[in-house]
Amino acid sequence: MKNLFLERNCLKSANQLYRWSLSYEISKSTKEIIFIGLNPSLSDSFFLDSTTKKIIKISKKHNYGKLRLINLFALITSNPKKLFNHKNPVGYLNNEYIYKNLKHWSENKNCDLWLGWGNKGKFLNRNKKILKKIMQYNSIRKNHFNNCFGPLLIKKTIKDNPIHPLYCSDNSILQSYL
Repeated sequence: MKNLFLERNCLKSANQLYRWSLSYEISKSTKEIIFIGLNPSLSDSFFLDSTTKKIIKISKKHNYGKLRLINLFALITSNPKKLFNHKNPVGYLNNEYIYKNLKHWSENKNCDLWLGWGNKGKFLNRNKKILKKIMQYNSIRKNHFNNCFGPLLIKKTIKDNPIHPLYCSDNSILQSYL
């Protein structure tokens, strides 16, 4: 699958415990999308896990050229118990990368923001903390652009959280979070 990308970039901590962002250029389209998930599993510049593959498929369907994945928690693990029991699952630079990406979104009309952290995003109230920041940057975005999209999702869970993309069809439609 590595030949399917025009460009790839993975930013991890020096100790390889945290992933700050994962970016792919998947086509020449000028549209960008930033996806905020729960936490990184094993995907990097060379290996794609099931969630990343699903995000790429849905992003391609919606004609995005660039895709960036960031997360509420930067700890790399496919085991939720490790995430919930770790002393610092957020990671020391994660908020900086989230805010940098939200700023980019607020300043670029061709960039969309997709939320998909699922119900586990409420751990340590991360969903509320990051949603508050998203709404602040959404206000900035609205001041910059007319008729721009706010944050997007596929749908909400029964518990009112943006659904994790792994539980959705490849043909899912992104819609307004608000």
